Amino acid sequence: MSEREPEHNESTDEEVWLDLVARLEHMDASDPVHPEPGQSAGATDAAAPHGSGETGQTTPSRDPAAPTPAERTRAIFENQPLASAGPRDYTSKDEDEDDGGFVPPEPPPLGTGEPLVVLSWLGTLAGPLLLLVFAMFWRSAPLPVILGTIAVFAGSAAYLLFRLPQHRDEDDDGAAV
Repeated sequence: MSEREPEHNESTDEEVWLDLVARLEHMDASDPVHPEPGQSAGATDAAAPHGSGETGQTTPSRDPAAPTPAERTRAIFENQPLASAGPRDYTSKDEDEDDGGFVPPEPPPLGTGEPLVVLSWLGTLAGPLLLLVFAMFWRSAPLPVILGTIAVFAGSAAYLLFRLPQHRDEDDDGAAV
């Protein structure tokens, strides 16, 4: 059997690659690449023989007025137009003036509650949690500890229920702003 003849694309791929590598080896990374006006970006130098894998020395035209890549990048970010305002960026002229509308009062500090009510809530919430912890982790808990926990829970809940209002205003429908 004879070996298959390489296709035209397969034979020129290696030449194109070698040409590209040879051109890039001689370039300075800080110099921008400007193709010459009469030469396309993919064209090789006319002095380089085809198929040899070597190229002639091509020097990119260095225009003294051409900006460096760093200058071009800086110009991109410096010359941007101001960011457009979105719908939430709207400020009205009247917004600065106080129109005399409702201003809510300052809420009271959190620590100003009645101490007995706070302790009652703590006992009401902690009692069942303690009983659950005793059932899971301290199976041999003494009976007075368990009964004391139940008593604290019952007393706290009873105090909170006792503190509820005793009468209801018939004219009040409950709606309040």
